[in-house]
Amino acid sequence: MKSLPRVRPGLLRHHLDGQVLIYDAREDRVHLLDPTTGHVFELLEQGGRTREGIVGELATRMDAVESDSMLQLSLDELRKADLLEDSAPAMPALSELNRRDLLRKVGLAGAAALLVPAIATLTATPAYAQASCRAQGGLCVGSGGGIPCCHPLTCQNVDSNTGLGTCQP
Repeated sequence: MKSLPRVRPGLLRHHLDGQVLIYDAREDRVHLLDPTTGHVFELLEQGGRTREGIVGELATRMDAVESDSMLQLSLDELRKADLLEDSAPAMPALSELNRRDLLRKVGLAGAAALLVPAIATLTATPAYAQASCRAQGGLCVGSGGGIPCCHPLTCQNVDSNTGLGTCQP
């Protein structure tokens, strides 16, 4: 049995249109995980599953064929985004050739593209990162972490699961 990495502590999670939005307050980055990688992130966060258990649950959730390659690609993406706390040695990363092979195995390119793990990471531009406060509609952390909302705005509509909200009057 190969041990699995753990999700790095201090990350805030929010579901968004079938995807998972992760806010990393330490790096002030937002990561948008595709459904496949989002499921892997959640299963790792829950803990208590073996690698084989995650592969099986992922296949069930995605209504797809069991594939260790899908799990490995998701883990590679989560590592690249620095969302994992590895206590186990990483398996060798899968090459782009293996990604193409995986697409062929999973099915037609249109359907398979929805399953292939990917993460979009958003980082503040240098000028924005130096801002002392967030403008109306900006992402904020309800517990007061990160950059505060500009006066007289406050962090509103805070999600009880993630702690994320938006700056509102």
